Amino acid sequence: MSTFNLFILLFTLMATITLAISGVLQAARAEMDFFGAVVLACVCALGGGSLRDLLIGATPVFWTKDLTYLATILPTTVLTIIAVQFITPGQGTRRRYLDVADALGLALFAILGAQKTLHMGLSEPVAVVMGAITGIAGGMIRDVLSQSVPFVLRGDVYASAAIIGIIAYTILRLFFGEVPAMLCGMAIIVFIRLAALYWGLTVPSLKKHQ
Repeated sequence: MSTFNLFILLFTLMATITLAISGVLQAARAEMDFFGAVVLACVCALGGGSLRDLLIGATPVFWTKDLTYLATILPTTVLTIIAVQFITPGQGTRRRYLDVADALGLALFAILGAQKTLHMGLSEPVAVVMGAITGIAGGMIRDVLSQSVPFVLRGDVYASAAIIGIIAYTILRLFFGEVPAMLCGMAIIVFIRLAALYWGLTVPSLKKHQ
């Protein structure tokens, strides 16, 4: 395996772990059982990449060809469930951990999704769309299953953070190479997402006219 392919594998596993953690944290906030936590961890970690692969014709989808991802999600789920038991409910701690895990997963999967799309020979605008789908779709499914309004639909700086980071990546890769551009794109997404949460920044919503 080349160094670059190893880099992609490691970052994909990191993305899988962070979004699986966010799925379990959301399950805990929704007071779901163990099975619910496993379901949310799986759909959150695998949903966006699966949808991307189906749309760009990269089938069978990535996790069906490599059981490493499922083998990563299951122990991550168990360990996170154990860790959650030590977090005192009602103080917003689970929500803060969820926000951080979700920001990291969004950044990792958004850039990885764009990179895979470009690797398939598709154009930069398509890569931006596919990267955004990869980053946000899993979290959207997680929130819908837990009866929560998805971040991307309630005015949070979420999809916009992913899009800005992906655009930066597609430009920077032309000048600095693939790996530095990917790292910069991920850093931009994490910074924008966490800064928006810290300062309470939101996307302007549509106003209903009387």
